[in-house]
Order: sequence, then C-alpha cells, then structure tokens
Amino acid sequence: MSFLFSEQIVNPLQNRFYQIFCITFPLIFFFIGISEASFPPCEGDFDNDQNLDGSDLSLFIQDYNRTDCHDNCNGDFYSDGDVDIDDMKILAADFGRSECSIVNYKVNGLNFSPYMDGQDPNLGSIISEEQIQQRLQAIAPYTLWIRSFGMTHGLEHIGRLAHEMSLKAAVGAWLGKDMLVNSQQMNNLIDAARNGDVDLAIIGSEVLLRGDMSESELLSYINQFKEEVPGIPVTTADIYSILLAHPDLMAASDVIFVNYYPYWEGKDVNYSVANVHALHQEMMEKANGKEVIVSETGWPSDGDTINEAVPTLDNACFYNLNIASWAQAENVKYFIFEAFDETWKAAHEGLQGAHWGVWDKDGNLKTCMSDFFEGVKVSDNWTCMDVPGGPGDAEIVFLYVPLYGSFDNLSGQIWHVDPNEYKVSVYIRIGSSWWTKPYFAAPLTSIECDGTWSCDITTGGIDEQANTIAAFLVPKEYVPPPVGGASVLPAEISENSIASAEITRTP
Repeated sequence: MSFLFSEQIVNPLQNRFYQIFCITFPLIFFFIGISEASFPPCEGDFDNDQNLDGSDLSLFIQDYNRTDCHDNCNGDFYSDGDVDIDDMKILAADFGRSECSIVNYKVNGLNFSPYMDGQDPNLGSIISEEQIQQRLQAIAPYTLWIRSFGMTHGLEHIGRLAHEMSLKAAVGAWLGKDMLVNSQQMNNLIDAARNGDVDLAIIGSEVLLRGDMSESELLSYINQFKEEVPGIPVTTADIYSILLAHPDLMAASDVIFVNYYPYWEGKDVNYSVANVHALHQEMMEKANGKEVIVSETGWPSDGDTINEAVPTLDNACFYNLNIASWAQAENVKYFIFEAFDETWKAAHEGLQGAHWGVWDKDGNLKTCMSDFFEGVKVSDNWTCMDVPGGPGDAEIVFLYVPLYGSFDNLSGQIWHVDPNEYKVSVYIRIGSSWWTKPYFAAPLTSIECDGTWSCDITTGGIDEQANTIAAFLVPKEYVPPPVGGASVLPAEISENSIASAEITRTP
C-alpha cells in the first residue's frame, strides 16, 4: 500500500486519515465486495488527469467530515450534504486506477455558463473561481471544448480554468448596447488571449439578432481583436439567417459560428436534425471554404410547446443524441446548448429557458443523457431518402400564408421531386414593387425531407404589407437574380423553375 503515500502528508489530521484509509481500503473489498461496476468508473478523479491517485486523495481529505456541502465538496458522491465513510468507500473502489475515462464518447463542445440558483448576470452576480472550477469539474470528462459567454463578474477566468483541466476554450466577449461594458469585455478578452487562455475568440453572441448594434460596429470589434491579438482565430455567433444576410460578417470571421434551434422554429423533433442538415449545407455553400461550426444547438426538457416542437426530457435526449450522431457522420464540430439548467433564464425566455441543460441545475446528469456519452448512435435520419408524393409532375403549394400585416413565416409543400436537388425562391410585392425573400444574400429556401419548407418574408421595411407572394421551385444550383423594387419579376426565374405558386393578400 506504499503507493498511497505518493503525496506528502502535511499535518497530523491527514496522517490519521491515511491510516484509516489504508485500513478501510482492503476491508471494503474483503467484506463488502465493491467492484468497479458498482459505481460510475473512477468516482473521485477530481483533477481530471485520468487516474485516481494520491493527488485526488489529498483533495478528498480536505473536505472529509464536512457536513455543509452544497455542490462544493470534493467527494460528496451521494449528494447528501456531507463527506463521510460512505463516500470513502466509493473513492476506495476505484483508487489506484490509471485509466479513468468515464465516457465512451466525448462531445465536441458544451456551452458553459456557471450561474446557479439565485444568480443572474442581469443583476450583476459575481461568480467565484471556486464555483467555476466545480462546475467545470462536473463536465470536464464529457467534452473536449467549452464555450463561455462573458468576460466580467468572474467569467473572465473561465478560459484559464478550463485549460487547467485540459479543455479547449472558445471564449466569448458579451457585447450589447452599453459601450463602456463592451470596452471592458473586449479588454478582458484581449488580455486573456495574450495570456494564452483563449483557443477561439467569440466577439458577441446573437448581437445582430437582438439589434444591439449594427454590422459595422460589430465588425469594428472583430477587427480590433485581430489587430491586438494576431494569430488567435476569431468569430462571432448568430443564428443562420442573420449570418446569411451579412456576408461581410462571415468574410471577417476566421470560422463560421452558427446557431440552429429547430425547437424555436416549431419543428417536430423527429425531423429537426434533417432540418439542421439542410441549413448546414446552405451555410457551407456560403462560407467560401471556411469551416462552419455549430456554436449552439439543443432542445429543452420542459417548457412550452411551439407548433410541432414539444419540450420533454425524452425529446431533449433524442435531439442531442441525434445531433451528435449527425455531427460524427458529417464531420461537423458542434457545441451543445447547454451544460447546466439555469433558473434565471426562465424570466427571459419562459419556462423552457431554465431547461436547456444536459445536467440539471444541481449538477446531476439528466437520466437519458447517459446514452449521449456511451457512444449510442442514431442511424441516418437527416438525409432525404424518398421523393415526397412519389413519381409525378413537380408541384409547389402554400400550406400557410400569413394574413396581411402579420409577421409570421410563409410555409409550403413541394411534391414529386427530390428535396436534395431543389430549393424554393420566394418573392413578395409591396405596392407595385417586387422583393427577394428572405435576403439578397440568401435568395433560396431549403426544403425538408418531407417536402415542407418555410420562409421568413418579413425581413425589412414594410414587408408585412405585401399584397402578393410568389414561390418558384428551382434547381439547387440556380442562383436567382436579386430583385429589389422591380415592377416585374425577371423572366429567367420562371424559365428556370419547374413549378410555381402565387397568391394575393388584401388588408
């Protein structure tokens, strides 16, 4: 048992503990028969170095006999608020192991925010390094990267602390409307990058979606970082439609960091990854050879049903497993949103805001999420295999046309053609002027495997007052001309389409 003393014993209390442990360690196996299979492998690898040795035992000793544990004790394996002989038995079961990987599959990345009950970034809550370490320790064995969302109030330490656990860090500056706060966020991000704590810098998260600043303002922050810290890749994160509408922003980014949320778009969970796949293909087409990384995607385990999107634990587990399977098959890097449930978000997003985590708010892995890390895979359900409606003449119809004045999306259905090979080109007429939708930079709408499609037709001006809507089914390779104010649509659009639909609206 001499290996137990690889760490220096620094005081009599520790010496007494080691004596107890040396006696308990063999007795546990002899009398109780604990095996590795009795508990999750390597409970107690506190320093995440893939072995359970004297360094982990020293950390355990520091909290042994504590009775005030609230997610902040090394060794409270039963989550009963104390560290006692029962916890020692669990530690002893794996003590001495040199291979402590507790998962068969590590996700590429997790979006990480360390806020716990009673804490809210909007209220200026300051997060301690100890709390960040404890939260990171819980997820470190399960992921290769973490991604953070701010550089003040303690969050500026996340990159360094992640590196100490051998995690890669995508570190984000949270930008908003307050220029002074933005300056502090940028300065701290630059300092962290210079100190080697940043593997990928993220300048703002969904800034344009929220309307917190203009594209030119955001570009100036990205360029500032490039000038201050050359050599560190930099990007910004936003939803796919925003990025497609801002090609200059994509051009300024070293990698494309895109958010996909089929839940918010009301998609059925069974078809959601097929939707992500189609959108991702479009993003790659527009990325000019740059790597496209999924910066956020996930599914809440509770909350409000949105059209066909139902937030349940089973659906959340299935979606995350499906995304991981897709990403592995398609060689896509991704970050699941998010690591932990965060109670404070419910006030801003509704009930579902507090239920996006792979772990619950107390740091417990949600039950069916274990499949995620055991290497279970979902077979390909994202590639369109069938032709909707079977053989026949190509057809496109509207399923839902928003009322005049509405900001709802337009939706439709195509029949009798391969969704992989075609897209939809949509136009609206306001008064006597036609306009491309959703954007000049993204004039084509992808089609789901079942033939359905949806297009945002209110992306600027007074679009909600459109009196006519037209949709054309065109080959995916076709690039329709931008239309902005023309009295008639270019003839080539009809010439290149194989089916079309048009409808008139009145106030």
